[in-house]
Amino acid sequence: MAGQATDQGLRRGSVGLPTAISATFGLILATTVLVTVPQLYAASTIGLYAMAVALVAMYAQVMSFSELATMIPKAGSMNEYVRAGLGPFWATITVFVGYFAIVIFPGSSEAFLAATIVSDPAFLGLGLDFKAWVTIIIVAIAIVNLLGVRVFAAIEVPLTFVLAGSLLVFGLAGLVGAGDPVGSALPSVPFDGNLLVSLIALAIFTFVGVEYTCPLAEELRNPGREIPWGMFIGLTLVAVPMFLWGTAATRYIPLDQLGDPTQITNMNVAIAIFGDLGKWWMGILSVAATLSTLNSIAAGVPRIMYGMAQDRQLPAIFGWLTPGTRAPAVGIVLVSIPPIVLNLTEQTLAGGFIELILAGVLGWGLAYIIIHVSQISLRIREPRARRPYRSPWFPIPQVVGIVLLAIAALNVFPDPAIESNIYRNFAWFLGISVVFSLAYNAITYGVGAMFRPVSLDEVYAETERIAELLPEEHERGRG
Repeated sequence: MAGQATDQGLRRGSVGLPTAISATFGLILATTVLVTVPQLYAASTIGLYAMAVALVAMYAQVMSFSELATMIPKAGSMNEYVRAGLGPFWATITVFVGYFAIVIFPGSSEAFLAATIVSDPAFLGLGLDFKAWVTIIIVAIAIVNLLGVRVFAAIEVPLTFVLAGSLLVFGLAGLVGAGDPVGSALPSVPFDGNLLVSLIALAIFTFVGVEYTCPLAEELRNPGREIPWGMFIGLTLVAVPMFLWGTAATRYIPLDQLGDPTQITNMNVAIAIFGDLGKWWMGILSVAATLSTLNSIAAGVPRIMYGMAQDRQLPAIFGWLTPGTRAPAVGIVLVSIPPIVLNLTEQTLAGGFIELILAGVLGWGLAYIIIHVSQISLRIREPRARRPYRSPWFPIPQVVGIVLLAIAALNVFPDPAIESNIYRNFAWFLGISVVFSLAYNAITYGVGAMFRPVSLDEVYAETERIAELLPEEHERGRG
């Protein structure tokens, strides 16, 4: 069986609730989000309304993920839920558009923004351009994750609280008028329903990644409790400072300048609030946010690849774990390549990072819709299955979530030219994903079987077989 290339599997029971919260928070709070939230508030109160709608959509998402993840606590997470709900073909599609896409699109943009800040001679410079800094950042994160999940936790947990606290300070200081504000918070603008609808996708980007606790399921001490709490707390922990940060930004930068996609807006706002101190504080915060986000990606996506290798949905090599730290090394190396390549070829320049970000949002949105459908399917087909967490008010959150995600996908950006590029990027990626899923699953499962849901009994049996490889580690005080 894939994954038996070493004598042991992932480290079982080695981290707890703080790591679960941090995995969610760390992926959500990114430098790209620190940039796009003030840009979203270029629409003032309309941007605020879009954020509120997006938050509702993501709380609905947390309900579906929490039910599925506590039913099927496996490292393959999203793949396993859809495999049981809709079949292997849709599971592979979901993982490609919902996880691999973020490595290629938003992950590349994230590395670009942090590297641009660090390479600025006024900040750090050292004579290196942004391409060199992207490579340094990505390689360093890969090394950290090759050292194992407890090293990931040791870095991610303190980063979470530093980032949350710092962003809260910026938001509150901006609202009370520190520095030299140019006007009032949320200046009055005429309400525009079409603009609101077109901003929902960008607002959803503020909160996507909430599910990044799920791939740690086999390494959490109590996944039935820690997965739901990790996602709900992590999402709330992000929402409060983000609302404050966006609102405060409207006091310091004119709305037409806030919306400029070529600006690193978070730096402009920070300097306007705290001057030179703000420049250094936000610069360090941005780099920390990038490290936190990319660290979560490098921890989560390879573990999903590991789970897929266990189920024969990826080649067995993705199930290989390093002998000492039991990290999914092949996946870690693989997810490190696209951000470096896209930045070396300058695909992130000239405002292109917004197009990459929203192409990733389309992937996330499609994956999230499939997750809702899988949750509905399993609730109907397997009503007696053990569910440590049950989504309340079923199926209202799922239907609301699907509708809001569909609206966002069909109205992804206000500018038609940029919107066209976003759809083009995503269409190419989706086409490749469909071809791969059809070909690989047809070979592995057979044409008919790849469209049939895998029974929960089979999924649970696989979980038990894998669990036999996972030694218990009750090392309290960690994660």
